[in-house]
Amino acid sequence: MILIRRGALPAAIALALGVTSTLSAAEDSTNRLDTIRVSSDVDDATEGTGAYKTRSATSATRMNLELRETPQSVSVITREVMDDFALVSLSDAVMLTTGILPQENDTERVSYYSRGYAINNFQVDGLLTPMGTYNKLNPDTTIYDRIELVRGATGLTTGAGDPSGTINLIRKRPGQEFALRSSVSLGRWDYTRVEADIGGPLALDGRLRARLVAAYHDTDSFRDNYHMEKIVAYGILEFDVTDDTLLSAGYEYQDQYPDGATWGTTPYWGWDPASNSAYRVNMPRSTNLSARWSSWPTLARRAFVTLDHAFNERWHAKLAYSHNRRDVDGKMFYGGNGYPRPDGSGITVWTSYFVGEEESNALDLNINGQFDLFGRSHDLMVGYGHFDSDNRAPHYDTIVPAGYADEDAYNIIPDWRSWDGGVPEFGVRKYDSDSEITKITQSGFYLATRINVTDAFKAVLGARLSTYDYDYMWIAAPGEAPADSAAYKNKDVVTPYAGLLYDFTPWLTGYVSYTEIFKPQDYVDRSGRVLDPITGVSYEVGLKAGLFDDQLNINAAVFRSEQNNMAELDDSVPEGSLPGGRSAYRSTGDGNEVNGWEIELVGALTPQWNIISGYTRVKAENARGVQINTTQPEDLFRLGSTYRFTGALEGLSVGGSLSWQSEIWRNGSMPVEQRPDGSLRTVPTRMDQASVALVGLMASYRFSDALSMGVNVTNLFDKEYYRNVGFYSGVHWGDPRSYTVNVRWQM
Repeated sequence: MILIRRGALPAAIALALGVTSTLSAAEDSTNRLDTIRVSSDVDDATEGTGAYKTRSATSATRMNLELRETPQSVSVITREVMDDFALVSLSDAVMLTTGILPQENDTERVSYYSRGYAINNFQVDGLLTPMGTYNKLNPDTTIYDRIELVRGATGLTTGAGDPSGTINLIRKRPGQEFALRSSVSLGRWDYTRVEADIGGPLALDGRLRARLVAAYHDTDSFRDNYHMEKIVAYGILEFDVTDDTLLSAGYEYQDQYPDGATWGTTPYWGWDPASNSAYRVNMPRSTNLSARWSSWPTLARRAFVTLDHAFNERWHAKLAYSHNRRDVDGKMFYGGNGYPRPDGSGITVWTSYFVGEEESNALDLNINGQFDLFGRSHDLMVGYGHFDSDNRAPHYDTIVPAGYADEDAYNIIPDWRSWDGGVPEFGVRKYDSDSEITKITQSGFYLATRINVTDAFKAVLGARLSTYDYDYMWIAAPGEAPADSAAYKNKDVVTPYAGLLYDFTPWLTGYVSYTEIFKPQDYVDRSGRVLDPITGVSYEVGLKAGLFDDQLNINAAVFRSEQNNMAELDDSVPEGSLPGGRSAYRSTGDGNEVNGWEIELVGALTPQWNIISGYTRVKAENARGVQINTTQPEDLFRLGSTYRFTGALEGLSVGGSLSWQSEIWRNGSMPVEQRPDGSLRTVPTRMDQASVALVGLMASYRFSDALSMGVNVTNLFDKEYYRNVGFYSGVHWGDPRSYTVNVRWQM
């Protein structure tokens, strides 16, 4: 195992490369880090193309279908889009994606939403990959060629899931020629970022190739006392065993270490004893009620190997395996509880020690190719996928720092108005025993085929046969028997998939698709029995067009999903009354319905003018017709566009972005009365964020084929807005205006 110490990477990059900046690979067709194409892996790399669109994607069906041949909504964030708009994390990238919303509960917990639900299925190079349960990893994008985002149910390729979608991160690969890139970026709040990327042939006349990508990211924040340091490293070796067989192996390392991390939202309502009433606290965006040392670090490592073999021009097989490990070890201290008072009192603290490790394995074996039937050629894919994870957390005791009489005294912020995060760090005693163990195993056989009924009419049909095992144990104290457990197994679950496509013209295709939904849930009823899985269906009807010699894609879709057996809190028993502090739930029977439509425009309007844009309308309701998931906007509009000048201004590129969303809201607990014992009585009260539009700008100038410089500005008009409302009756602020300046160099 390779260990990289935080803070050591910038010097290593400088010593190894002796460079300080990078040129976009799209700006020099002779010195680009092209991904090689092998006979068994024909999906297009986007790096070096200068394009905002790509020809094909595999994430929806695993077959390498062109986007216009895929009967489902698929968006691709290309390398050019990420470079132009300085999208250095997954949450940055999806801010330019049709129908996808990143949303934070605090500084470290981000979730991604689509079509009314959270996206819980993530893949890297097509293999299921855990991103975390509580604090999902927000991957750095420097190691990826593109990001494929499928909207809607993806049971054929991922098995269990919601009708939200799947995010598939596609890594960079070595090129046939040596190439070297590097960059330095500086920005507001002491933002510093260094990237390096080197790759090409190593030996054996180019049959052995390699690529190494590394990044160091260090920044403060508009929030007081918050600081983030990230280290990213990725290496891959490719070897042409024969002309028909490719062996690849690599390792990925992402370390995110924040200081001053928050754990919850900023208080929204306060309580004034003098007037016996609530008031809006209106804490500034810079407010941070965490300790300076409060941290929720995440270290993710992935090792992978793939073997790709072409039997002939029509058939090939691929075996892929990855081993993933994710470690969390951080102490949290955050004043997110209580109702601030005008004298500075009223805030109490949540403290916790988040520690645990998750190891997982993913394997996929598939064979795909073409066969002839009734005088026509058709496509077939058959495969097997397996995923297992083991998530463990140890027992521990926390130790109140010296100088505090007890934990209650320690967990109080004396005066939130002058709070500077300066509080002693509590101690921890860990034990060599597990307090929680969660094991999940998911496996399944899948089959998909495209039948070319006529030249214009095609059918994409498929099914997955899945088995899902879940096992959970909670042990109250070291050496004791499990105090709570839950286990279930869903065997031989069939998830069908069907899509029909018709080419009205050589550039216009209509489609309709249907798939079923299956999602096990770990909620238990009042007797401790696990609730039945969520089931449902997802429908989609749409049009896909390729204009201007297929340089511009236009996609429009209408969609609907239905889910049954949704869990709801069982109010016939007190919350947290089950063993281990768990709450009882019951099934609602008929469940949620989501209806909506979207339109997307991606590609080149002219050879110099690129655009990525989309509008989505989603309405989600439960069986009683009540709106659900109200913190997700019903309307979402995204636009990013750049123009590359020619003639006298050649070398100059300018562009901008716009992200607009409609109102979001959620009920929070507003205090209305102080009881005789001093506690506050609260009532559910609506908290909202009105519709908001965020504008960004970019500009870059290419001085030569080797050197360029760019600037990016986000939230140009410094809009004050909330990214989340109502979570623990508080708000999470969005970022103010920010800027970065980057210098790029390539040879």
